[in-house]
Amino acid sequence: MKALKNKAEFDFVYKYSRKYYGECFHSYILTFSHPSFKEKSFSFRERKIYLDLLECRDFCVGLSVSKKIGNAPMRNKIKRWFRAFCRLYQEMLCNKAIIFVAKKIEGLSYKSIEKEMLKILGEKTPPLKQVGS
Repeated sequence: MKALKNKAEFDFVYKYSRKYYGECFHSYILTFSHPSFKEKSFSFRERKIYLDLLECRDFCVGLSVSKKIGNAPMRNKIKRWFRAFCRLYQEMLCNKAIIFVAKKIEGLSYKSIEKEMLKILGEKTPPLKQVGS
């Protein structure tokens, strides 16, 4: 799992991704293997970012949790939930770049994140994996 670090990487994913608006968060998912994505022509800067993101074998994740959500411990907890989801479902996220933008704190829990993301990704039932085993 590679983290999206700079503004140019975030902007690239924002520009070319599909947007999904959930109750508690928004997600931007860019699938590199999609046929229509390969036909696009990029500027020199975008091509460099695209090639850098393609070097990542697994997937790329960007997290955006603003100060409006809560204090630092709460924001870090939300980021840990998103990272835990990504570790647990990494086979579903292969060859993608994803940005999570937390919007509401009410009703936000790991289970709600998992439920919304599985709905977005099209998976009906979660895999039978145990974390830590």
